[in-house]
Amino acid sequence: MLLSRYTAEQALEEAGLSNPGPWISHSRYVALACRNIAARCPRLDADEAYIYGILHDIGRRAGVTSERHLLDGYRYCMARGWTKAAQICISHAFMVKTIDSSIGVFDMPPEDKEFMGSFIDRAVYDDYDLLVQLCDALALPSGFCLLEKRFVDVA
Repeated sequence: MLLSRYTAEQALEEAGLSNPGPWISHSRYVALACRNIAARCPRLDADEAYIYGILHDIGRRAGVTSERHLLDGYRYCMARGWTKAAQICISHAFMVKTIDSSIGVFDMPPEDKEFMGSFIDRAVYDDYDLLVQLCDALALPSGFCLLEKRFVDVA
C-alpha cells in the first residue's frame, strides 16, 4: 500500500476508533512539529516528516500498552510495506541506541524484547528518526511544550 499523507491520516483515524485517547492528538502535534521543522531543512521533505510523525505511535491502536506499542506499530507498518515508518515506530523511543535506555515496561514476550534490542542495535538512524524523537519530546496531547515538561509527562 502506498504511504501518503492521506493514507497516514486515515490510519491514525482508524486507530483512534480502535483505541481512542490522548495519543491521537499527541500524534497530530508530533506530525505538525515534524512538518514545520522539516520545511526549514533542505535535506528533509516536510510531507514525509509529517507522515512519520503521525504514525510514530500507531501501535497504540492495539490498546493501552507500554513498550509493546513500539513493536505493534512496527508490525502494523511492515505489513503494509512502510519500512521507514516501521523503523520509526521503534526508534522514536530510543534516543540512546540500546534497549536498556527504555523508560517503559517491556509488556511482551522475551523473544520480542530480544528482537527489538537487535533491531535497535542494527538500525541506522537518519534525520527523520532524530526529528521524530525531538518532536515526540515537544508534543503533549494539548499542544507543544518544553522538553522538561514532556519528559516528566512520560516518566
